[in-house]
Amino acid sequence: MASSELPTTPDSTAWHPRPIVVAHWLTFGLLVAAFAFVLGREFVDGKALETLLLMLHRWAGLSIALLALTRLLLRTRLQLAEGTSDDPAWQRWIAAGIHALLYLFMLGLPLLGWVLSSAQGQTVNLPWGGHLPALMDPDPDLADTLEDWHGTLAWTLAGLIGMHAAAALYHHWVRRDGVLAAMWPPARASR
Repeated sequence: MASSELPTTPDSTAWHPRPIVVAHWLTFGLLVAAFAFVLGREFVDGKALETLLLMLHRWAGLSIALLALTRLLLRTRLQLAEGTSDDPAWQRWIAAGIHALLYLFMLGLPLLGWVLSSAQGQTVNLPWGGHLPALMDPDPDLADTLEDWHGTLAWTLAGLIGMHAAAALYHHWVRRDGVLAAMWPPARASR
C-alpha cells in the first residue's frame, strides 16, 4: 500500500489520519472535563476544593485552545479521508459552518476565560509553573459581564457539540455512509 493511501473500513470508507483522530477525541475528553470541573463546583463543599476545580477547569480550557491550534495545524499537513457522503451542498455548508464555529469557540472561550480571570483579579497558574500575565486591571463590573458571556458561550458550545454528535449519529445510523467510522477509533481497532 502506498504511503498516501488510507486504510478503509469494512464499508469502504477511508479513515482520517491517526493524529487527527487522536486529537479529536482528546479534545472531546478535555471539553467534557472542562464542563465537569466547572459544574462540579456547585456540588462540593469547601473553598479549597472549589478552587482546585476552577484551576483544573482553566487548565482544561488552556489545553483545549492549544489542542485546537494543533488540530488546525494538522489539518494543513494531513489530508482528511475522502467522504462517500452525497449530502446536498446546503448540508455540507452547514457542516463546514458548525466546524468553523467549534474551532472559534475552542479558541475564543479560553481567551475569554483568561480575560475574565484578569477582570476578577485572579491569577491563572500554569500546570508546569508560572502563570499567565494579567490582561487588565481588576474590574468587578466587567468581570460580572464577562462571566455571563463566558457561561452563555460555553452552553452555546455545548449545543454545537450536540449538533455535531447528532450529525455523526445521523450519518452512522441513517445514511450508513462511514462518516462516523472515519473518526471512530473502535472501527479502526476492529479491522
